[in-house]
Amino acid sequence: MVERDSEQVLLPEEWKVLAAFGLKSYQQNEPLSIDSSKLLDTALCLETLQKIMPELGAENLKVTASLVMKRMAFLTLAPVLYAMSGFDKGLNGSLANCVFEYPLENRLWLSKMPLKNASVTSWSDNRNRWREAVLNQVFAGNLTLLVEQFYALTKVSKRILWENIAVRVFSIYEQRILVSVSEEMESKAQADYAYLLDKSTTELFGLNENPLTVFYRDKQLTTLSENPIRVRRTCCFYYQATEPPVYCGSCPLPLKKPSSPLKK
Repeated sequence: MVERDSEQVLLPEEWKVLAAFGLKSYQQNEPLSIDSSKLLDTALCLETLQKIMPELGAENLKVTASLVMKRMAFLTLAPVLYAMSGFDKGLNGSLANCVFEYPLENRLWLSKMPLKNASVTSWSDNRNRWREAVLNQVFAGNLTLLVEQFYALTKVSKRILWENIAVRVFSIYEQRILVSVSEEMESKAQADYAYLLDKSTTELFGLNENPLTVFYRDKQLTTLSENPIRVRRTCCFYYQATEPPVYCGSCPLPLKKPSSPLKK
């Protein structure tokens, strides 16, 4: 069963790790911030995206929504997934518990992720059921709702938004969690990652299919990378918010040029 104890908190050393990923203590009335749940309000969501658009250097709301999703996905998922797979502790990543900060400087994000309640849950006899509850909050109760909202308001492709999220899941596990967790937690972290990539894992997203698995593909060498990379299937539009245009390291667009083939 899932144990919920309001007295449980992150240890100081755990908080320090998660703070490096953006976790922040909640303070009311922070400038350039909005309760994440308010983004489900059409007028407030549009107003927020319109405020962010010129600061990002984005040319339209589609580009803005895509880049906002990339930022929100990292800030939301990194602390939640690391706490779960690294510390066996569950943070509440639901929209109702999150605050979206959006300060930028020279088109670079300065935002962090305040949680209104940073207490944690633990598990007793069924870790899988506990894991399902933790992940359901951050996906079905947060990111899935934002994908639907951003699509409805800007018509940015849901496929782009979900790949933005998927790329964050991949990098959080492969570059942060699996390379740094304790030996005791390593097998649990590997199982958590495999669970998120399993095609049969659908309920926690509130969808009929797993939106992450289609984007999980083998890494490969390209002429644009020194190490193997997982080339994206979609473009996130980052290059449309940079001057001169800059492409993400895994962007598929440069590889479509005749002079930039995949290495054999």
